[in-house]
Amino acid sequence: MQTSNFKLITIKEIKSQFPFLIDHEGFDYFEEWEDEDFFLMAESDISFDGNFYLDLYEEKKKKWLASLLNLPAKKIEEIRIEGILINGNFSTSGSIINAEGDYGPYIFISGNLTCQSLLLGGSYVEIKGNVEAKEVFMTYYNHGNFNCSGTINSPVFIVNDHNTAFVERKNDLFYYNDRDNDSDPKNECSYDDETDEEVISNELRKLLDNPLIESFEELERELAMGELILKQNNPPAKTYEYWRARVLVNYRDLKLVPKEFKTEELCNLALNITYHALPFVNQNIITSQLCEKLVNKDGFAIQVIPDEFITKELCFKAAESGTMLRLIPSAYYTEELILLVFKNGKHQPDINDVSSEFITETLLQEYLKIGKGLWLDKTCKENGIDKLQVLKHVIDSGIQYLDNVFGNHFSKEIVDYAFSIYKNQEGWSNYVQKYKVKFERLELNEYLEN
Repeated sequence: MQTSNFKLITIKEIKSQFPFLIDHEGFDYFEEWEDEDFFLMAESDISFDGNFYLDLYEEKKKKWLASLLNLPAKKIEEIRIEGILINGNFSTSGSIINAEGDYGPYIFISGNLTCQSLLLGGSYVEIKGNVEAKEVFMTYYNHGNFNCSGTINSPVFIVNDHNTAFVERKNDLFYYNDRDNDSDPKNECSYDDETDEEVISNELRKLLDNPLIESFEELERELAMGELILKQNNPPAKTYEYWRARVLVNYRDLKLVPKEFKTEELCNLALNITYHALPFVNQNIITSQLCEKLVNKDGFAIQVIPDEFITKELCFKAAESGTMLRLIPSAYYTEELILLVFKNGKHQPDINDVSSEFITETLLQEYLKIGKGLWLDKTCKENGIDKLQVLKHVIDSGIQYLDNVFGNHFSKEIVDYAFSIYKNQEGWSNYVQKYKVKFERLELNEYLEN
């Protein structure tokens, strides 16, 4: 790796040496840079060995950057690097990777760019020369910008919801751009109703070394790892250890594991990380016992359990473990189940998840006892239930519920009723003091004087 050609230079120096950049749209786009911040700079042509990472803000890449500059990691932590400037041609034997879709540094290359593959997300990139990628050039997500004053020469060129501009292109295998009308219709994505996701074109899939890749997101993950992905380039054979390491980092990669490596051990490894891996495991290992184990561990797992394994008993186990009502099939709803979900939930219960057939005065009373009673007024109006009666019944249930009532449903009628029940009970004055501001706001000063 040639590190001597890169150096840190302040933005003040960049402005002085390259004043024309100040007028470029992407240069200090949000006007947040300080003159004392830095650029990573190469003053002339540079040839690099390996993958070159643009996500300089990410913790994992800071270690790579420290090694590149031969600086202590602590030094990299102390400074801000806002951009990369290469005053010449840039070539690398590996890929150039901006895996973060939301943001990235400003990139300016005055010459040509040559690499294995190029993945661009949220960075603002300007290339004054041509771009040549051995495999794939892919831009994605609309937070990023790319502007090339020359030709894009890449067997596969994909623009997926990204602000990508260029003068010419040469793509002999595949071109897709959802921002123009120049793509071949057979290269368009299709929609999978079952998964509710877009599936990449068969024209692209047949070019890939791994036929299990079905989405642009999965393709992005491969490119972000610097992998060779085209069948024609004979990528190195993968091993079980390779796939195990990938699954440990990202359980979603279990979906991409070839059949011969997708063992029960590997599937269980992914499931131990998260129940979200269940849709990607071999179907023959899914049993009632496995589903129960996942739901007992986390009630939210009910959302990924196949329909044929969902039972009334499993829904109650999910409720006991803590889940959301909307994740349980409505066919299993009962008042008992609804209240169990509300009592054990990790978030405030939401009455909006309950269909009108289950809304009763009794249910609303219990709902209010459990939490804040959000949307109570709306629910009562929609179902013809007297909200005041619901609140009074909750007050009747015990002084400890005054927090639930006073906290979110405070009114003169409620105070008058609560006072009539608890005026002589120890603890009433504590609630008056706790909600003193509300009493004063409604000018209920007579209660403050008692």
